[in-house]
Amino acid sequence: MLEPKTYVKIFFTLFGVLLLAAVGYVYDFSKHYPVPITNRISFDAKLKFIRDHIDPDKVDTIIVGSSIGMNNLLGSVLEDNAKTIHSALNLSVYEATTLEAEQILQLSDAFPNLKRILYSVQYSDTPHPYKYKNYDPETLKKYIRHELSWVAFFKLMFHACNNLLFCYERGKKWEVEHRKPDQFTSLIFDRTGSVPLEIYREKEVGGRWYLPHPGIMAGQSFAAMARIAKKSQQKGIDFYVVHQPYRQELYDKHKNVRGAMKHFDKKVLQAITPYGGKLITLQQLHLENKYCADRTHLNRKGSTIVSKYVAKKIDEDNQER
Repeated sequence: MLEPKTYVKIFFTLFGVLLLAAVGYVYDFSKHYPVPITNRISFDAKLKFIRDHIDPDKVDTIIVGSSIGMNNLLGSVLEDNAKTIHSALNLSVYEATTLEAEQILQLSDAFPNLKRILYSVQYSDTPHPYKYKNYDPETLKKYIRHELSWVAFFKLMFHACNNLLFCYERGKKWEVEHRKPDQFTSLIFDRTGSVPLEIYREKEVGGRWYLPHPGIMAGQSFAAMARIAKKSQQKGIDFYVVHQPYRQELYDKHKNVRGAMKHFDKKVLQAITPYGGKLITLQQLHLENKYCADRTHLNRKGSTIVSKYVAKKIDEDNQER
């Protein structure tokens, strides 16, 4: 029979070994995969990307939005073509509503030299007033700026990965679901955090190619745009709403799509003009099907065209002042 002290020593030794193993696993996971800090994998991946690859003090332009922001505006193309954009960051998160985009922009204080915000959007982003729950922008700002103490950092990591099985499953799915450029779930970032899609097919994307969105838009969405514009004006930051194009054949075919886009532009202008916000529309580019990944998302070829146009409009706007 072992003495009670021996049992205690064995217990704490095993506990220590398990704890060290857990620490090692979480640390290794955080190096290779996005830790579930927000429970939105695209948001988690974006935060890790910023922490690993972006100098927050150099960022002068932020792109925000849903996948329509992440896929349709390429920060790298903006940098290469706009004289006034030197360091762009795409902060867009898949499926982000306008109110969630407003929450994401609470992180803008982490970028002290920010000069402009581009909200890349389509009316289909505005029907729902959903917001992130348990959202802590102060901690996230410190995380991306490497300003958390090592104690706070490991506390955040362990809280995020307290379900090790969940993290394990996320790691297994990462390469399969998010590292292929010809999938809408791609999270292969360019140097600015944008995700150019390599989707050049029509038959395999289902209803998202030929079924138009209903023209439902929530008033809270436009109120959120007004708040973003007002806050931007107060900080001396230019705010642009970039209204992305609808696939031209659907736009031409469906009166409700044309009406929805016209109504969207009207409501946007009413919301942001009083605070110096500007609207950039893109439907007039008349992009052919070969530039579209589906009804509202562009492939790399299409997003490159759009991004060059937006770069030109921003330069023109700066020259006029």
